[in-house]
Amino acid sequence: MEIAARWLLHAFLILAVPLAEAAEKPGKKKGEKSEAKVSNDEAIDMEQVREELGVNQFTAPSIEQVMAELMDLRPINIDRVWSDLPAGTPQNRARLALATGRVIADGLLAVIAEKPSRVEPCARALLRYSRGLGVSDHVTKHSKSIIEKAAKENWGDVRRELVKAQADVESGMLALRDEEIAHLVSLGGWLRGLEIVSTLIGDEFTSERAGRLVQPEAIDYFVDRLGTLNPTLKAKALFQQIETALKGIRDATVKPDQAPLTVTDVKKVRDLCKEVNARIAETGGTAEE
Repeated sequence: MEIAARWLLHAFLILAVPLAEAAEKPGKKKGEKSEAKVSNDEAIDMEQVREELGVNQFTAPSIEQVMAELMDLRPINIDRVWSDLPAGTPQNRARLALATGRVIADGLLAVIAEKPSRVEPCARALLRYSRGLGVSDHVTKHSKSIIEKAAKENWGDVRRELVKAQADVESGMLALRDEEIAHLVSLGGWLRGLEIVSTLIGDEFTSERAGRLVQPEAIDYFVDRLGTLNPTLKAKALFQQIETALKGIRDATVKPDQAPLTVTDVKKVRDLCKEVNARIAETGGTAEE
């Protein structure tokens, strides 16, 4: 459990980033196709792309390795950490990106817990969201396959499909990338993942287990990414709340004297994440609020 808690946070990041890397650039000219394509002749330096988007071996190990580590989390009381997905789809692109990260996190949780009834709504929501981001060609076949295999409870095949999905999305990387959306998808997945992990650790607290929540590099990365957002977007209430939450999470987990976390610290992290994730899930609102 101790090892898996740390890997779980990384898992949400690696599942979220490849999807966002393929997101088309907003504001396309009239007449352009909604889903851009990359020809076979276009060479994309994946290592350079990962570096540009802040993805490396530390923050995002291979999904195959992640899956092996995450099996230590089972059994999971999924009802304790599950939150039903909103029925609607966010109309604002920035909020949609955050929500996409969240649904990827919930989908991974459902797979790890081996709950087919929870996998299907996540896969279908991801299809809706991916259409909004302009990347549905990269996830459609994998989402359908995951639903079918989960319904048959072929969990080994489901996990293998996730590995193939990551590889397929990366191979279909677009020459024109939307870095801002990439960061928001990653952030949405990480925040939901942190809520799940902090809830699990809070329920079965030990100081050693809580130490897995001490991740200053990840927090600083996302705070830095928020700083690069469009100033108008950054000034809106949703993103102000996210920035405040990230700073609160850092205060609760990164101690000047490296003192161990208390159960109060863990619950503070859980509550901060839960509040901001609930705000992100408000599909009736917009990020401009």
